[in-house]
Amino acid sequence: MPEMRRRTRRSTAPTAVAVATAALAAGQLSAQEPEVLAYLEPAEVEIGEPFRVIVEISGVKEVEDVFIPPVYALAGHRHERLLPFTTEIATPEPGQAGGLVTFAYSFVARAAGSVEIGPAMVTAGGRSFETELLTLVVKDPPNVTVRAWIEPAEVRVMEEFTVNVEVAGVEYLLELPEVPDLSDFAAGTSSGGGAATARFGFVALKSGTHEIDPISVKVGSNVYNTEPLTLVVDGGPRAIQAHASTNTEQAWVGGDFHLVVEVEGVEELDEPPSLPDMSDFAELLDDDTNGTTFSSSGGGFFEDYRFRALTPGDFEIGPVRIMAVGQTIMTEPILLTIAHPPEEPVVSSEDLRFIATADKLRAYVGEPVVVSYRMFSRSWGGIPGGSNWDVQYDTLGLPLHEDFRVQKLDPHFGKRERVTLDSRLYGASGEDRAAFVPLAPGKRTIGPAEFKVQIRRETQSLRRRLVEGGRARWMGTWTPMVLVTDPIAIEVLPLPAEGRPKSFGGYVGRVGLVAWVDRTDAAVGDTVTLHVELSSGTHSSLMPTPQIVFPDGFEVSEPEISHSNPRTDDEGSNSTRLYVHRLIAKQEGTYQIPAFEVSYFDPVSESYGISRVGPFDLVVVSAAKGAGQ
Repeated sequence: MPEMRRRTRRSTAPTAVAVATAALAAGQLSAQEPEVLAYLEPAEVEIGEPFRVIVEISGVKEVEDVFIPPVYALAGHRHERLLPFTTEIATPEPGQAGGLVTFAYSFVARAAGSVEIGPAMVTAGGRSFETELLTLVVKDPPNVTVRAWIEPAEVRVMEEFTVNVEVAGVEYLLELPEVPDLSDFAAGTSSGGGAATARFGFVALKSGTHEIDPISVKVGSNVYNTEPLTLVVDGGPRAIQAHASTNTEQAWVGGDFHLVVEVEGVEELDEPPSLPDMSDFAELLDDDTNGTTFSSSGGGFFEDYRFRALTPGDFEIGPVRIMAVGQTIMTEPILLTIAHPPEEPVVSSEDLRFIATADKLRAYVGEPVVVSYRMFSRSWGGIPGGSNWDVQYDTLGLPLHEDFRVQKLDPHFGKRERVTLDSRLYGASGEDRAAFVPLAPGKRTIGPAEFKVQIRRETQSLRRRLVEGGRARWMGTWTPMVLVTDPIAIEVLPLPAEGRPKSFGGYVGRVGLVAWVDRTDAAVGDTVTLHVELSSGTHSSLMPTPQIVFPDGFEVSEPEISHSNPRTDDEGSNSTRLYVHRLIAKQEGTYQIPAFEVSYFDPVSESYGISRVGPFDLVVVSAAKGAGQ
């Protein structure tokens, strides 16, 4: 190939599914028969080593799109930053023919095994190309050693200590080590680590000399064990104190109140607090008994329970029983008055607004319409003329009807910001989201959603309670309020019949599919693990389920399913769904997991597509032969 001038462009924000474009306006390449080539550099690496997927396009004047399906070995670990990809554009010298565009995507291997990557899909010069599958081999790192130690090795009851783990021979740990159960004499408080280290925080609960079994560390497909450890705990338990309080002396029917149980002198209870029977006048809404620790002399612990008031009247909340470090304590009873809510709204509609916004008003049958529900309030600090009150989400009632399949999505917790609506300034933060999947073409309407909220107006007496009262007092007195959004009109288009694959199951939106097995040779009784990963621009819960036919001779368990849904402001990021199938070999033989596929309709190109992987060949020998190998 003649010598050409190259221009290199480096991206600093690659995505899990690599998509790139190159417009060759300067020195357009002269046309020749287009060719597309993909290869790995290198094709064999160890865990933690980088590799590149390289796509070369020649003989075109413009590259519109390059799509690399997600790579299982992509660096996505908490200690790892994504490596950038580069685009090299080679333009010919005057009088020379031909040209070359190279896209290089850099990754870091994080799991041993052999995996197929691709095919890469390229749109260039108005034509579509698909490369061959690539095979990447990832090996376990050699010469790995692990060690663990306790710091300090001698503590008193209720004092903290740290179990530390260090791994030599790797650049970073892909998952935290497995620490033995220490609940007989200690309670966990934290966990974390650096590149190739991990640390686990505990608080000692029982005096004596305690042996800690070896800690297991997984590196690739191998497991390494540290030496056992010894912890010495001196002294008996400290005295503990406990009390219960409510956030208000008066609650409203339909409104919420909080019961907070505080324990001083411990950071963990022997069992969850035993609450009195309150069913005659209240309903427990939040039953999260994973207590929160707080800093105080000798440590501290509290539980927060949220109730819905049901019946008006004067009531007594009986004692709460606390059991910790072998001691039993009963709190004092609490008096609570429940009244009817006020007839007038506590906040005007001009000060508090709920708005529903759709990401599109025109969609195909099966194409999710994502609706964002957001609250705008004038109670925030920094809002000129704003009111002195707070608002808390209660429940969001989504509209249900026959025209749509409704799927609630993960909420988006954004930064606080100031927004102008109708010439008035409001404060806003996160949003609730839901996907409405249209089931039939035509003019459709997403009905109003109903928000139930709790409003608290701050008073001078409340400020005094912040100083004089316990942890429950800052919550104030909350009053229920209901708001309703406007309906949203949607135009729904039918899916075209032309070009529809036989395997099409109604999924709308581009989807990538990649799969790999951890081994191809096994003995009877061994487990073969098949990983199947889908990626798309939609929420993972909306993705299709791959239909896989497993061969006889294996016992197949229900798949383990995990999800990854980037924040909505992570531009270009894709959601993923990972299926982990475990196949236990039952008899000798040669088997095959047939190729399988996921078909979809791409609303952008208005065409159907198919993502396909496999097949996977498996060989099973007798258990005796497997042991002898």
